[in-house]
Amino acid sequence: MRDNQPKHRQMRKEQRRIARQKASRGGLPAILVVCEGRETEPNYIDGLRDHVRINAAAVHIEAGDSVTDSVGLVRKAQKLFKSDRDYDLVFVICDGDSNHLAAARALAARPLRNAAGVTTEVQIIASCPSIEFWLLLHFEYSARPFQNSAEAQQALLAHLPDYQKNDRDIFRKSAAGLDLACQRVQQLKADLRTSGGIAPDTDMPMLVEQFRRMQRP
Repeated sequence: MRDNQPKHRQMRKEQRRIARQKASRGGLPAILVVCEGRETEPNYIDGLRDHVRINAAAVHIEAGDSVTDSVGLVRKAQKLFKSDRDYDLVFVICDGDSNHLAAARALAARPLRNAAGVTTEVQIIASCPSIEFWLLLHFEYSARPFQNSAEAQQALLAHLPDYQKNDRDIFRKSAAGLDLACQRVQQLKADLRTSGGIAPDTDMPMLVEQFRRMQRP
C-alpha cells in the first residue's frame, strides 16, 4: 500500500501557511515556537495562547521531540524557519541549566530573512533550572538556587500535588497566578542584580508580553 503520510504532511503544512497568511492580513505576526519539552511547554503555551484569545493560526507550536539541548533546538527552529519563511518571530523555549546555553544564544543571533524580506532572529526563552520554576512562580516567590529540574518540580508539587509533565490542563491550573508570576520575575531579576547571582531565572514573561500584544480586543 502506498504511504501517503508525506503528502498529508505537506497538505497540513500548506493549510497552516494559508491560515497564517490570513492572520497576518489581520495584523497579527506569524510566530514559530519550538519547545524543548514534548508536552509540558507545548501544553502550557497552547493554553496561554487560548487564554489571551490569539488566533491559533498565528502561533505554531513545535515540540522538540528527540532534540533536547538548546543548541539543537535553535538549529531546529532555524531549519523550520528556512523551510517556511512566512514567520515573523521565532522563539525557542528551553531549560536554562544547559551547558550549551551560551553557544545557543550565539547561534540564535544569526539573522534570518522571512518571505517579506524582513530580518529576524531566534529569541531564546530559558528557564533555569527548568519550566517547573516558571510554574512555581505562579504560586510563590522563590530565589532558591535549585540544583536541577527535579528540585524545582518537588517545590511545585507543594502547590500542584497532581502535577505531571503530560498534563494538558497545566495552564488552566496555574492561570490565576500568571500576572503574579510576571511580577515575581521582575522582583527576582532585581534581587539577582543585587546579589550578583544568575539563577534561578526565567525569560517566560517575554513570551507572555508578546502574546498579550497580539490579544484580540
